[in-house]
Amino acid sequence: MKKIYFKGYYGYKNIGDDVFCVTADWICNNIWENVQAVFIGKDLPKLSNNAKVYSFNNGTIKRIFELINLIRMDKIIYFGGSLLHSRIRGLFDIKYYLNKYRFLYNKLGTIGTSVGPFKSQVDRDSIREFLKKFRFICVRDYSSLKILEEMGITEKASFCFDPAILINDVFPSLKVKKRKKDDKIKLGISLCHYERYVGGDLRKEREREAAIESFLDEIIESNDHISEITFFIFHGSKSVGDEKITKYFYNKYKDKIKARIVDYTPNTEQFCQELNSCDIIFGVRLHSGILAYALEIPFILVEYHKKCTEFLSTINYNNRFYIYNHRHNVDLFNNMVSTIINDEVVHGTEEMIKPEYFKKIIKDQLVKIEI
Repeated sequence: MKKIYFKGYYGYKNIGDDVFCVTADWICNNIWENVQAVFIGKDLPKLSNNAKVYSFNNGTIKRIFELINLIRMDKIIYFGGSLLHSRIRGLFDIKYYLNKYRFLYNKLGTIGTSVGPFKSQVDRDSIREFLKKFRFICVRDYSSLKILEEMGITEKASFCFDPAILINDVFPSLKVKKRKKDDKIKLGISLCHYERYVGGDLRKEREREAAIESFLDEIIESNDHISEITFFIFHGSKSVGDEKITKYFYNKYKDKIKARIVDYTPNTEQFCQELNSCDIIFGVRLHSGILAYALEIPFILVEYHKKCTEFLSTINYNNRFYIYNHRHNVDLFNNMVSTIINDEVVHGTEEMIKPEYFKKIIKDQLVKIEI
């Protein structure tokens, strides 16, 4: 049985990355034959019995084990997320060894990742040289495909979309969804800080979060169709996670409307089932939007990062949240709710590309890859 090491930001209590793990596991069990998914991380999600999981509390020991493990693996696949944007940093960067030793080149590939954005030309050049060693490169957005073309990497490059699009194949329980026939809706909300955790422009963060607060204040106060709100903690880290901002908003609204919090859990299916019970999603986390899209839940995604914009552009989604246009945001939400209640085509989604289109693309690409 071939062993495939899936590489990503796994094991940090982040639902978006957990979705990549469970999807990679499902692919090994359902699309590729005679393979085993291998993961290394501290707090990984619940996976199948077929997956091989190595868990380490000590980061140094984890890195040493990972280096040794590279030799034993048949494939090393960067799977899902923004993984290819920074230069190779040196001996403690696993990319250093993958880039240096030729016997590892035939093992390398990436699926469902973004290329960039880059902070410098050095980062761009470093990733270009690294990607030249890969045997296949399947990216999740058209912008990344364009970057690869500019880099002169075209022969082994293709588009496959984000792996999270397969979530209701991974968990068939999510295919069952029935909306109550009344004039009430359940609103799901995903919030997060960003700039404070990455050394970014705090003024930009304050302006975005003030716009979000003004928006939520008005729709919760004025839209009588909202029967309850559910806050989702996508990132469960105590230091850089969603708990602080989520509890701020929960405490603000809990006495005005029925409200609850769904905490991060390593049981990804359970978390997604909670998300699937919502009628509309308002989210900041990228995968609150991607999962809503995959589950065919109407959504509004705040474009706090370029990866959010790339996702919305890829699916041709017109329902945008504008930081400096409060009236537009409120009217957009109210119009979407009205069409949901009346069981009509959701306002603003007439030109959106349907999820099934991208599901077919990624499955076709997965079948083509020689494992």
